[in-house]
Amino acid sequence: MALHVDRHRASDPTSASEPLLLLHGLGGDRHSWRPVLDGLRRNRDVLVAELPGFGASPPLPAAVAPTPPALAAAVAAMLDHEGLERLHVVGVSLGGWTALELALLGRARSVVALAPAGFWSKPLAPASGSARRVGRRLGPLLSPLLRVPPLRVQVLGGILGGLDRIEHRDALALIRGYVGAPDFARVDAAMRANVFDRSRLAELAASLPVHLVWCGRDRLVTPPRTPLPDTVHQHHLPNAGHLPMFDEPEAVVARIRAAVGAAEDGLLTAAVGD
Repeated sequence: MALHVDRHRASDPTSASEPLLLLHGLGGDRHSWRPVLDGLRRNRDVLVAELPGFGASPPLPAAVAPTPPALAAAVAAMLDHEGLERLHVVGVSLGGWTALELALLGRARSVVALAPAGFWSKPLAPASGSARRVGRRLGPLLSPLLRVPPLRVQVLGGILGGLDRIEHRDALALIRGYVGAPDFARVDAAMRANVFDRSRLAELAASLPVHLVWCGRDRLVTPPRTPLPDTVHQHHLPNAGHLPMFDEPEAVVARIRAAVGAAEDGLLTAAVGD
């Protein structure tokens, strides 16, 4: 199974550093990263992968449960095909969880997980799927509806902290990716039925830089109540929602560039927090 990957070359190849891999969240696709892509590719190649069952990537086989570890294994196979052993990995939501699982497979130089899923205390209840059904019924009406600011607030208010910055094209791409993902329901069920194994986090963070970014206006994911290992770097974006690339693109680019730059400089023990 071949995942869809867009490779964006460094805009300044003379100063190119190690490549960066971006992993979207549940219901997302390659368009999730548009607001931050130019800022991230200034001095490094950026690979934007679409997880199995989203965008142009085919789902995992029916016999394989699409859990985050299984998604990470598919990404690892893609890296093998690309001839890449280890690289910096950034993920958002489910992509953040998948990035951590990829690091546990030994394929990451560093990890930045934005609003990472999986840090809940117990498995989540199944979702109803009603929002996706409504979105599919709207079909061609989505584009004109999303041009109306109050309707954008109603449709996207659950995932964004401040809608004044999102462009119409981005709002439309988000909704179309969400309602059109061929394996959304199966991946959603597998994600909700599991919890990230925090017992391995200390070992992982001792071997490579692990940065978790929590967002103050996130209505879907909140920081865990139990403390995480001191070796995990935790940061906060107070004005961002669950997809901070759209609310605070400059802050997201700065956080990722700082984390990746520190990893390349060998700074594995920076102080926790900002």
